[in-house]
Amino acid sequence: MAYLFDHTRAQRIQAFTDSGNVAEQRALEKAGFEREGVLRQAQWRAGGWHDQILYSTLRP
Repeated sequence: MAYLFDHTRAQRIQAFTDSGNVAEQRALEKAGFEREGVLRQAQWRAGGWHDQILYSTLRP
């Protein structure tokens, strides 16, 4: 993330993960991302709707 913020005008990086993917949620939080909220039924996959969790980090 530091490289992106140091070499571009990016103000925000965001990531989405499935609500059931706890390992990815932990990895995002460990990397400095903050949980912003749940996007309910935001992804159609395997014959059903799934909630997504939105994470982001901002320029320091």
